[in-house]
Amino acid sequence: MITLTIDGKKVKAAESATLLDIARKMSIPIPALCYHPDLTPYGSCRLCTVEVRDKGRESRLVTACNYPAREGIEVRTRSRRVLRARRLLVELLLARCPQVPVIQELARRLGVEKSRFRTENRENTCVLCGLCVRVCREIIGAEAIGFSNRGISRRVGAPFGIDTENCLACGACEYVCPTGTMEMEIDRTRKIKHSATGTVRSCKYVRLGLLDFMICSNGYECWRCEVDQAMEDRFHTHPALAFRPAEQRRAFRLHGFTFLPDRSYSAWHVWAKPMGRLIRLGLDDLASTFAARADRIDLPGAGDSLERNGPLVRIVVGKRELTIPSPLGGKVSAVNHDLKEDPMLVWKAPYHRGWLVMVEPGPSGDLSGLRSGASAAPWFDGQASRMAVFLIRKTGKTTAREEGSSQNSLFQVGPLVSLTSGCHWEEVEEILFSG
Repeated sequence: MITLTIDGKKVKAAESATLLDIARKMSIPIPALCYHPDLTPYGSCRLCTVEVRDKGRESRLVTACNYPAREGIEVRTRSRRVLRARRLLVELLLARCPQVPVIQELARRLGVEKSRFRTENRENTCVLCGLCVRVCREIIGAEAIGFSNRGISRRVGAPFGIDTENCLACGACEYVCPTGTMEMEIDRTRKIKHSATGTVRSCKYVRLGLLDFMICSNGYECWRCEVDQAMEDRFHTHPALAFRPAEQRRAFRLHGFTFLPDRSYSAWHVWAKPMGRLIRLGLDDLASTFAARADRIDLPGAGDSLERNGPLVRIVVGKRELTIPSPLGGKVSAVNHDLKEDPMLVWKAPYHRGWLVMVEPGPSGDLSGLRSGASAAPWFDGQASRMAVFLIRKTGKTTAREEGSSQNSLFQVGPLVSLTSGCHWEEVEEILFSG
């Protein structure tokens, strides 16, 4: 705990707390458009500006939402300098969004009657607070929207202005939007409603991963759905903010190997991830160990056909080869050409830059038979445990990839060279691919 002074009152607070958190606990009103307690502070609207004086330094203006509390500092939340800065910011917001009620209310409270800046577009309602972008990335994990352009042309929307399949129509972006600008849920729901049939018409809480199975029988009119109402009554907020589905899909480590819950896995450690109508394939963190010293990674070409259990990738290390089969059939839409320049990408970043191919699935291109979700983690844990025991027995070291770590440092290239290009190749293959 540290001690600081806010508006002449001494207060104790945790060192990690922000000035805005502390002030609001003291019931000190500080305006903030871009702040939400469940999201990472952004500091874009600047309305939470306060004046801070540190020991032996001149006072300066900082944003309270992302400024950490420090021992002995003096904070003024309503000084003349602070109020002048906030009034100027509100004038700028009024010039950008003159018709937005929340901006008009802020102007009224700060005594701003009109803006001295020119209004370019009176229909503009987006204040670029970034709440929608951050909730989609940090809470939902979809990253369906983002910022584009710069300066006065800066906008929020789907990448390249194209309707994105990543949008789950969950409504979290509309829920946190302070101005009512966002309509992603309405637009995306309309498309799903008119294009999906049968079991594809899943409830938005299924798409969020909060329910296992439920088909929408209300035509996606959530306002008359008893499930949606029950969710709101129980959590008093958007359910996604309570469950935080992005955290459930975040990578974690099992016996030193990285596991991603949002992938499906084959017995030969090929992961699959749907991306719209295409499916991306790659090797998981266990099978990628074979590529630690790969001389060559052989992949099918764009336009080639894949067969389920047919060859997908061939890893060549010296005179040794390992062919790993594809978990699905279809047509190869794209190939990761970066692997020709650096085959070790498969080992360095197996779930990201080290992906193998994009496949347009055919009749045998569904993901049936692959492990995912609750069934994938225990299976991966068992495989990782066997691999870890083997590596400890052979090298005397534990498993981890962290570079520069004095502990858990097996996965430097040296030990892997002996495993993947030396006499233990067959043993590792037996451990991973023995069913």
